[in-house]
Amino acid sequence: MNKRWLLVLLASVAPLAAYTAEADQSQEIRVHLSTSSPLQPAYIGKIQSAAAAFDSSYLTQLESVLAYDLNYNGSTKVSARSPDKEQILSSKDNAIAFNPSSWKNFGISYAVRLQLNGKLLSASAFNAQNGSLKSFPEIALTGDLNHDRRQIHKLADGIHKAFFNKDGVANSRLLFSYQVKNPRQDGAEWLSEIWECDWDGANARQLTHDGSYSVSPVIVPHSAKFNNDRFLYVSYKMGQPKIYIGSLKGGEGKRLIDLRGNQLLPTISPQRDKVAFICDAGGRTDLFMQPFNPETGDVGKPVQLYSYPRSTQASPTFSPDGSKIAFVSDKDGGMRIYIIPAVSSDKRSNALMISKQNRENSCPCWSPDGTKLAYSAKTNGIRQIWIYDFAAGEEMQLTTGPGNKENPYWAPDSKHIVFNSTDNSSSELYIVNLNQPEAIKISRGPGKKHYPTWGAR
Repeated sequence: MNKRWLLVLLASVAPLAAYTAEADQSQEIRVHLSTSSPLQPAYIGKIQSAAAAFDSSYLTQLESVLAYDLNYNGSTKVSARSPDKEQILSSKDNAIAFNPSSWKNFGISYAVRLQLNGKLLSASAFNAQNGSLKSFPEIALTGDLNHDRRQIHKLADGIHKAFFNKDGVANSRLLFSYQVKNPRQDGAEWLSEIWECDWDGANARQLTHDGSYSVSPVIVPHSAKFNNDRFLYVSYKMGQPKIYIGSLKGGEGKRLIDLRGNQLLPTISPQRDKVAFICDAGGRTDLFMQPFNPETGDVGKPVQLYSYPRSTQASPTFSPDGSKIAFVSDKDGGMRIYIIPAVSSDKRSNALMISKQNRENSCPCWSPDGTKLAYSAKTNGIRQIWIYDFAAGEEMQLTTGPGNKENPYWAPDSKHIVFNSTDNSSSELYIVNLNQPEAIKISRGPGKKHYPTWGAR
């Protein structure tokens, strides 16, 4: 691999030690983006139990999971508990427990009551603004926190849907590359595998076992017709980086594209019919596209989508309708972000430059609603996350603070972004949303976590 190719890779660029995510104020990563969607105050009552099958410490953990989900969903902010609120919420008379005037007097817009009977957890969500009450089916708890927290994530999304009529992301999943020092010291200095975790960093598990260097996973988009259990990634197990397709159920990944040269940075269209990637099969690092079928793998031959003399291409991302691709190129000096049609042609496409404020830009990601691009740009010597707003035609800096913030990826709600922040000794995963100023650190411990991607469960 030549030096220039390696620089492109780097510019794009043990299980999680702590399972409870939190706002990491010590890192001083802040979000600076004006919003017209203020957070609504929500109250979560203590789990009421007369004959609970679990001790109070376990119930507290479950309450904390739900509090995290509602605290960082970008719509609500959980209020502190108080005896007077608990007294009202514990009333067996719903007319008292869910009296709109009482909660409005507290300044609370939404209230959640949790009740446990044996191992069955029931929940009711009250909207004090319109007086509506939503009761959810009972959840059968197991006492296994890894299992039960996913049930709580589902509940959190149900509550978000009841309050705002929009899908939440608490029950979604993240994939990422987990890099560690090679304990065998039999060649490569580093090993990297693909891992999965919940949106709060919990339930981390290893997906690939190539014993090599695997990076840049991307989940095959959800479809009601097909199982949502495939992902693409790049592995160096054959020496050169090649693109593979793996399963969330485990097993060995399968080569996706039969093409010589280095293959890196794959992305898949939301329609699941095209894969774009970077390859040097033609002598330069150019943008290629491969017709794709998620059930059978590749279809037909890959085509060179964009090439430019004496330039390097990198980091493609599809628009939500699959008609366009944003990517990085240094064809005009400096790494800029451009947009071209996602259609091969005998003539070179006219690439539209959209990043003009910074000369070193990388890893763009198109929001699912099509309104924005997130990307990393070197700003005063440090890589920060930036947003390009298509409607306004403006570039806006999203994050500040130390550490190079790279590889942003949007959640399905187009409100949250996951990225990695890297310094000389570590690389950890963070989540931000466009309505809150906190960056939430969701990974800790040895090893480097990078190239995160977000998908539905």
